[in-house]
Amino acid sequence: MLKKRLRENGAIMLEGIIVMVITMFVLIWLLAIGFIYYQRYTTTIVANDAVVKIASTYNNPTSDIIMGYVTTEDVSGRDLYRNFTNGALQRANERRATEYVKYMLDKVNFSGVIQDVDVELSLVRDSAVRKHIELTVTCTYKTPFGEALEMFGMYDTNTYSILACSDCTDILDYYSTVNFEKVLTDGTYTAGTGIVDSILKLLNSLVKTYNQFQS
Repeated sequence: MLKKRLRENGAIMLEGIIVMVITMFVLIWLLAIGFIYYQRYTTTIVANDAVVKIASTYNNPTSDIIMGYVTTEDVSGRDLYRNFTNGALQRANERRATEYVKYMLDKVNFSGVIQDVDVELSLVRDSAVRKHIELTVTCTYKTPFGEALEMFGMYDTNTYSILACSDCTDILDYYSTVNFEKVLTDGTYTAGTGIVDSILKLLNSLVKTYNQFQS
């Protein structure tokens, strides 16, 4: 009777160990899968964030990439023909994007999991006055608990390539256009020209009256 009970206890203990080991492997596998999705998600978020910041400060490569702050000297010293093909400007922005992407990925991942980061930036002209930025981020990660993935026939190293896009609008050009429209219609440029000034003021008055009736 005693021997039978000991055999039963031994069998229960052995079964418990097997179940515990299997459960541990499954839990580690689930953690590894979670890290895979997390790495993909963070790479996408960082790439989208970087391309928006670069697009909004593309013509001001010396500005702060996070806040967009730029000094008066930097603005006054900008190249007059900056909107034309400018390899130096593109290289400067690609360097800024690379530094920002690497910095952010290091902050949101465990130390040592990032194996390689490659960033490519291109300026695409959609029309004469419209363009957008395309930023491609390719990152290779070593997945935490990746050894468990190898036991299931998966890889412990994964590479993700994310393409992010954003409209590239020069804020100063926008301000200049709005200000030009304002001074053109309020008579500033045509002051002293007599009939031209009167016609423009009349047209501006008619437009304002029409807009008031429409609203």
